[in-house]
Amino acid sequence: MRRFIVLSILVTWAALASTVVPAGTQDPVLRAPVDAEILDPFRLPNGPYAAGNRGIEYDTGPGDPVYSAGPGTVVFAGAVGGVVYVSVDHGGGLRSSYGPLAHRVVAPGDTVQRGDQLASAVGPLHFSTRIDGTYVDPASLLGVRRVDVRLVPHHTNDRDRFLAAAELGERHALYDLVQSQRGSGQSVRGLLGRVTAIIHDAFAPSSLITGFVAHAEILMAIAPEVAPAAVFRRTILGLINVADPPPCTDEATVATLEPPPVRRIAVVIDGLDSSTVDAGIRGALDLGGAGYDTDDIVRFSYNGGLAPGGGHLWGTDLLRSTYRPEATHAGIEDHIDRFAELLVRVRSANPGVPIDVYGHSLGGVVARHAIADVNDVVDVSVAVTLGSPHRGAPVATVLDAARHRVVGGVIGEAILTADPDHVLVSPIVADLSERGFAGVTADVAFPESVHAVTIGGRSDVAVPASLASAPGADHHVVVGGLDPISAHDEVAGLPEVHREVRLALAGLDPACTGVRDQILDLVVPESIALTQWAAAGAIIVGSRSR
Repeated sequence: MRRFIVLSILVTWAALASTVVPAGTQDPVLRAPVDAEILDPFRLPNGPYAAGNRGIEYDTGPGDPVYSAGPGTVVFAGAVGGVVYVSVDHGGGLRSSYGPLAHRVVAPGDTVQRGDQLASAVGPLHFSTRIDGTYVDPASLLGVRRVDVRLVPHHTNDRDRFLAAAELGERHALYDLVQSQRGSGQSVRGLLGRVTAIIHDAFAPSSLITGFVAHAEILMAIAPEVAPAAVFRRTILGLINVADPPPCTDEATVATLEPPPVRRIAVVIDGLDSSTVDAGIRGALDLGGAGYDTDDIVRFSYNGGLAPGGGHLWGTDLLRSTYRPEATHAGIEDHIDRFAELLVRVRSANPGVPIDVYGHSLGGVVARHAIADVNDVVDVSVAVTLGSPHRGAPVATVLDAARHRVVGGVIGEAILTADPDHVLVSPIVADLSERGFAGVTADVAFPESVHAVTIGGRSDVAVPASLASAPGADHHVVVGGLDPISAHDEVAGLPEVHREVRLALAGLDPACTGVRDQILDLVVPESIALTQWAAAGAIIVGSRSR
C-alpha cells in the first residue's frame, strides 16, 4: 500500500505542476459583467487572511443584471460563507466569479455565452478572475484575447464528476475570497485559533491543531451541497458519539481477559500488494497469543485457496497456492468469490468449530462482502478488519482520477518508475475508489450474527479511519505511530489492535477512550479524507480545464 501512497503523491504533484504552453487558437474577448462604474479596483491582500479585493468592485444596485464576461460552463452557483456566488469556467485555466448575487438563473453544468445573464446584484458587485488558480486583475483581460492557454489533452467524459470536483475547488477559492474581504477578525480560523490557544496544553501540539482547524473551517464552508458533505455528516455523528458514547469496555475488564477456552480457526486475508513472500499480518496480529493453535491460523491466497502454512491437520484437500503482489491488482469481485469459496471449504473441513476472519486493507473489504455472500452456509463468528477502505479510499480516488490525465515530463517519468507493474490502470484502483465498487457498496453490512469490529489508524493516510468503518460493525480508532506513511502497513502490530482482538473474541465492546482521544480520532481522519478528496478534485479539474 505504501507504493499506492507514493503514486498518489506523484500524480497529484503532476496535476499541479503542468506547464503552460502557447495555444494555437485564441480565447474569446471578455467583457465587463455589468454596466456600472468601478468603485474599487483590483488589489491583492497582504496575506492569505488579510483584507483585500482580489477583483473589481462595481457600483451596482439591487436588481441590476449581472452577465457572464465570456462563454464557458457554470461550475459553481451557490452560497459560501453566507454569500451567493456564480463561477464560470472559460477553459484554458481561466475562471471568473461574480457576487454577492440574488435571483440566480443558472446552475452548475449550464453552458453560457458572453453577455448571458447569470443573476442579479444585491448591491456592489465583486468580479474576479483567476488563471490556473491565481488571481489576476480582470481589467487586464477585458477586451483582449488570451493566448497562454494550456493544451494538455484529457480523457474525462464523466461530466458529473468534473462538476462535483470543480464545485469543491470553487468553494475553497470563494470561501478564501469571502474571508479576505471580511478581514481576519471574522475568520472562523481566527476564532477557532484563539480557542485552540486556550486548550492547547491539554489537547495537542499547536502545529497539529492548526492543521485540523484549517480543515474544519473549510469543512464548515463546503459541507452543505457537495460530495464532501458526507464528511460533514460523519463529523456530526462523531460529535454525537463524543457526547453520548456507545458502549465500551473499561480498563479493569481488559486486564482480566483470558484466551477463548475452545478451539477456533482464524482465516487471515492480507491487503493490497501483499504476497506469500512476505509474512503479512498473520504474525503481526499475535493470534497465537490470542489463543489460536498454530495450525488453525490459515492465510488466504489471492490465486485461490490457502497460502502455505497452517491447516495441515485438517486442510489436506484444500487448494493451496502462492501469489505475487500483482495478483491483488485484479478486480475485487474475483477476490470476493475466491475468499467466499475458501470460507465454505474451511467450514466443511471443520464442522462446529468457530471461524474468525481477520482482514487488512483490501482484505477487509473482500472479507466483508464474502461473509455476507455465504452467511447462509458459513456462520463466521468474529470478523476484524484493519485499515480497510469499506467506504472507498481517497488514495485510490486520486489514482483513479489520474487515469484521465496525460502526464509527461520529469514527473511522468517518476510515476512510470514508481509504477512498473502499471498499478495505475489496474482494476483494483477503480474498485477501491470512493466512486468505484467500494464506495457504491459501502452500505453492505456485516451479518447480524457476526461480531464484527472495524479498526482504523488515526494517522493512516492510505485509508482514513473514518472510511474504515462498515455497517454492522463496532468501529474503533487506534492511535498508532506518528508516521502517516507507515501507519497503514504497521497497524496489525499495535498493542491496541491486539487488545481489540481479545475483546472481540470475548464478545465485548471496544475499549473505552477519553474525550480528548475521541475528538482527535474524529478530526484527524476527516481532515485527511477531505484533503485527499480535494487532491483528486484538483486532478479531475485539471484534466477537464487544460
